[in-house]
Amino acid sequence: MYKAEQIRTVHLEITSRCNASCPMCLRNICGGKVNPQLPLTELKLEDIKSIFPPIFVKQLERIYYCGNYGDPVVAQDTLASLRYFKEQKPSLGLSLFSNASARTTDWWQEIAKLTSDVHFAIDGLSDTNVIYRRGTHFDIIMRNAEAFIKAGGRAIWDFIVFRHNEHQVEEARELAKTMGFHKFNIKKTGRFFSNTKSEVKPRQEVLGPDGDLEYYLEIPLDHRYRNGSLEKEELLIAKYGHLDSYLDKTKIDCKVSAEKSVYVSSEGLVFPCCWTANQLYPWYQQPGSSRIWKLIEEMGGKDAISAHHHPLTDLINGDFFKKIVQSWDLPSTSLGKLKPCAKTCGKEFDPFTDQFR
Repeated sequence: MYKAEQIRTVHLEITSRCNASCPMCLRNICGGKVNPQLPLTELKLEDIKSIFPPIFVKQLERIYYCGNYGDPVVAQDTLASLRYFKEQKPSLGLSLFSNASARTTDWWQEIAKLTSDVHFAIDGLSDTNVIYRRGTHFDIIMRNAEAFIKAGGRAIWDFIVFRHNEHQVEEARELAKTMGFHKFNIKKTGRFFSNTKSEVKPRQEVLGPDGDLEYYLEIPLDHRYRNGSLEKEELLIAKYGHLDSYLDKTKIDCKVSAEKSVYVSSEGLVFPCCWTANQLYPWYQQPGSSRIWKLIEEMGGKDAISAHHHPLTDLINGDFFKKIVQSWDLPSTSLGKLKPCAKTCGKEFDPFTDQFR
């Protein structure tokens, strides 16, 4: 795959906590109860300094503050850790991804001085953003974005398109331009997909804290805003019989291997990518039942892949990463080929990349 000295990018989940409850995020059950399997953890400044010593930071080109479960806006030491990284390498690119519905304007002005850019996850306008970004407040987001931009920050608006907000795309684009956002990104979500059935689904249920159905998220009517990979389902089924058969047969072209990237979770666990790490705590599966858990158990448990217990470079060069790569040559996902690798880095089905096409 790569050696530790080749790593140029770190994908850092500084916390698994969040102020929002987005229905397609695995940190909660369809927008309702917090995932009972998920440890609520956070990396403090001393953890950051221990996991990422100066000699390692100096070889990096960029760090992305973006996790599977949490939002860096709620972490205690986000600012302090950004300062630490900048002190070690002033030219280091630091990107932060957030719903931006927390903290003071002073905090956001400081973020503007430390980051290369911030991706603001805003999926609509005042009447629609909260439909997906449950628990956020549009006025606070706009206030924080304005403070960040006026302080010299490079702001990027990421807009996930659903049926309920597709009519507002151009209005939001104009607002972004007026406010001084550097870029406006349309995102065509690939999450209208059942991981248990390996099939595309037309809508996503949204539950309340008591587990009752409140409403549905639906795929956009306009095909321009639909994810291209999800649109190809019928073609792949015609060719392979079922998407699972495609996943069994597809060759894997690892994205993070090409990017020389590594993922560190809020528990300090080290994976090649967020997609493999995301297999730890799916609320819809029995705890510890995913294939990635089997590999971790073969290693001796979570401590064996923890940067709290082992140098980051040793983990990158170690057996866990090698076992992941070796799984790609197995004949099927039922026999151990990692399904997230086949789904994300296969040749003909790439919902992640197709978000931006």
